[in-house]
Amino acid sequence: MSEALRVAVFWTAMVIVASHLALALAAAGIPALTALTGSRGVKRLRIFTDKFGQQAATFALLGGFWALLALAGGVAVVRFFSPAEEPFPGGVPFSWLAVVAPLGSGMLVFLAYRGLWQGLKTRKFLHGGLGILATLLFWLAYGGGLALLRVRAVPGVDATTWPALLVPAGQTLFWRLLAEGVVLSLFYAGTFTGAWLVWRRNRDDFGRDYYNFTMRLTARLGFWAGLVSLGTLAWVILGLVPMVGEITSRMTVALGLFGLGMLVALGSSAFLAAQENVLRHKYLLVLAFLGSISALTGLLTGLALVFWPAL
Repeated sequence: MSEALRVAVFWTAMVIVASHLALALAAAGIPALTALTGSRGVKRLRIFTDKFGQQAATFALLGGFWALLALAGGVAVVRFFSPAEEPFPGGVPFSWLAVVAPLGSGMLVFLAYRGLWQGLKTRKFLHGGLGILATLLFWLAYGGGLALLRVRAVPGVDATTWPALLVPAGQTLFWRLLAEGVVLSLFYAGTFTGAWLVWRRNRDDFGRDYYNFTMRLTARLGFWAGLVSLGTLAWVILGLVPMVGEITSRMTVALGLFGLGMLVALGSSAFLAAQENVLRHKYLLVLAFLGSISALTGLLTGLALVFWPAL
């Protein structure tokens, strides 16, 4: 394989992985977003929050299903090219239960949350609790996947027992990356749902007031969660500093993609969050969406080059 083709394959893979990971993170965070939005007690907004909850939850259902298919395909490819088995404490494969158990439970809870919408719409506490529980289970599945990657990336890790795999020592990077992923889940819930609202604007015409309210809501979530993610990322970087070697050209490009993407995403979201007539500038939500994918592409590339410098 020529160098140019290898570079093209590398960056194409990074963009594909980042796009699908961002979609999965968004789908994981949306149930909590819609549950908390629906719990608002302002009567005049209830019709907006109810429609928004159904619309966003439908996107999470579709997007999450697509991300799940992509995840299954990615796992199949990895297992084909890297068939070595992970440790099986008690005869149970980590690669299945550490991720599949919370993911499957989260899917069932989320399907109940979305499917029982009309029946439970007046029981906000119970209905909202299902949405929050679904997000917590999805985050737990992310933690399981992160634990498996830790076993792959860090030589000599003791992962022969469940506690050693899923509850590593407090000083490890696992907890920092877990916190970053949770915050990014809310960030992508905002940016992806905002872009979905733009996509559905002419198909689900719920009125200008509805879209001004919901688009501003997603922009505010994207801005504040993105801002917090920069703080948690600084915590991650402090832990990575001893592991970072030479700053290569690909690492420089990765940092540039991340910085530019976050600047575009946060700048667009901050501008929209302050507007009364968000519909007039709705395509900035699409810009924030594209910027967020660029940022995650840069972040994943940087992490991959730190842990697997031979890529």
